[in-house]
Amino acid sequence: MISSVMFISAGVLSLLATWLVLVCMRAGEKSADIQRNISFLVGGSIVCILLAILELGFIASTGLVLTLTTVAGVTTLFVQNLYLLGVWQHGVRGLGLLLLPLTAIPLFLIPFLPQETSAQWVEAQSFLQTGHLLLSMVAYAILTMAALYAVMQLRLDYALKNKQMSFFVQVMPSLADISNYLFVHVRWATWLLGLSILTGLGWQWLETQHFALLNHKVLLAIFAWVMLFTLNHLRQKASWHHNRASKMVLLAYATLMLAYFGVKIIQNTH
Repeated sequence: MISSVMFISAGVLSLLATWLVLVCMRAGEKSADIQRNISFLVGGSIVCILLAILELGFIASTGLVLTLTTVAGVTTLFVQNLYLLGVWQHGVRGLGLLLLPLTAIPLFLIPFLPQETSAQWVEAQSFLQTGHLLLSMVAYAILTMAALYAVMQLRLDYALKNKQMSFFVQVMPSLADISNYLFVHVRWATWLLGLSILTGLGWQWLETQHFALLNHKVLLAIFAWVMLFTLNHLRQKASWHHNRASKMVLLAYATLMLAYFGVKIIQNTH
């Protein structure tokens, strides 16, 4: 009950922060007071999410305990932390009009997710497994940010070509800035996802003395990593086409989402 209240409170704070970003963008004001208030609301949402997942027993004596609820909560927590860091570094941008409402959606839905039995939990039993799980969640959160920049890039490119300069388009960063932010997140996601795959395989070897490479989750994660690695290679070779790159990021994100959440949901229905 307490965790549900915390998640819903976090969702409300996220929507209030969205409203404040909208007011800021419409007024064209980016004062320190507005930035501080937005940071305060997002920070409050982060605290509520943290309290909620701790209440659900996310940290146990042996390590992390992952359920569909805690993974969704932790992912949202990381994404909001990344946004808050961006506010501190770059000021208030139009990204908040897209990101904050999207993070509010799972926060409102989490309290209504079906309860999982202990047999469906993933409980870390070692330091290596805990590191693997943390790397996986951080990689997913960073790739979520990359996916949002990809959506913004596609929307802005379409709007510029068709001369549809709506308010949301006008408050977006430039195409060059979006491309740079996108690449930074793709690069970090590539490294972290690669480390996640390696630590996961290492943990499998220590526990079972073999690699479960044909596991659907492993195969999907490797496929997502190959796409991200290819994007980094194309960037270095100056072959980074905006639209194709953004669509590839979204495909990699969908693949990783299927690996992390889709497989879990399908298993829970059986």
